Amino acid sequence: MSLTRKRRSTGKVTLADVAQLAGVGTMTVSRALRTPDQVSDKLREKINAAVNELGYLPNLAASALASASSYTIAMVVPNLAESGCTEMFAGLQQVLQPAGYQIMLAESRHRLEQEEKLLETLLASNLAAAILLSVEHSDNVRTWLGNAGIPVMEIGATRVDPVDMNIGIDNVAAMFELTSMLIERGYQNIGLLCANQEQWIFQQHLQGWYKAMLRHHISPNRVINAAAPPTFSTGTAQLPEFLLAWPELDALVCVSDELACGALYECQRRRIKVPDDLAIVGFGDSDVAKVCQPPLTTLSVPHREIGIEAGKALLARLNGEKQPNQKPIKSTLCMRESC
Repeated sequence: MSLTRKRRSTGKVTLADVAQLAGVGTMTVSRALRTPDQVSDKLREKINAAVNELGYLPNLAASALASASSYTIAMVVPNLAESGCTEMFAGLQQVLQPAGYQIMLAESRHRLEQEEKLLETLLASNLAAAILLSVEHSDNVRTWLGNAGIPVMEIGATRVDPVDMNIGIDNVAAMFELTSMLIERGYQNIGLLCANQEQWIFQQHLQGWYKAMLRHHISPNRVINAAAPPTFSTGTAQLPEFLLAWPELDALVCVSDELACGALYECQRRRIKVPDDLAIVGFGDSDVAKVCQPPLTTLSVPHREIGIEAGKALLARLNGEKQPNQKPIKSTLCMRESC
């Protein structure tokens, strides 16, 4: 007696299950799902009813392999809580989602080896494109992305050596504008407070700072680059260091609003009047900059606009359209009472 070997069930609803319930062939179901306009209304309704009853979900990975196309875009960020990450993601979604693309988020936690592992796994899938927050990448990652044959978009800040496409603000120009504003308002003894950040972004901030200070023949040496992250507590801890080293300090530029607000809180504790005794400015225009006391003068980074423009450029590339030359996204000074 011969026994018919049956495939072990995984419990997952298959295309064949839908076809059996609808009383049609699997090819008809596949055609109805992929190109519904090629199937009659009556048959399409019958198949959709079976899909809904069984709760069938198409195997997008298999479809992508079969068609050599994909609607999945991978986005790797250092930290999901990174300043502006949520807004940039929303801007990207606003453009890419209506076009049928879905963004898959992954977090590298500021570790090059973690970014390598993530991209090694993600690039093994049939991705349509990759989006990276502007950070340093290992040689392996740059090689893999260069050989992947897909569009790669780096967002957040402009850089001189992008893997492929790059949209963001010009940190050099932004820091130059912020520092020049203080000088033009009469401040002479200005300090720059940096914290643990990507080395190349630190260099961009420093370049803009030196450019502004030296152009006005002012010493650019009042700089502290803390090893701690750019948080409120770091700003609070570093202000006494500044005042000890440079008691003549009359203005402080901070590379994040959190650093600036930390310094602001320490001023209140020490009864230092802001801005009468010391002006403080931040970078980023986060929510806290608007509600601290006094409200913080800062430089606004249009994160959502960066996401929208990056999405448009990526979609144009995916559609094979000609792309215009991309210019840096303009940041904006927000003048408030702390300066």
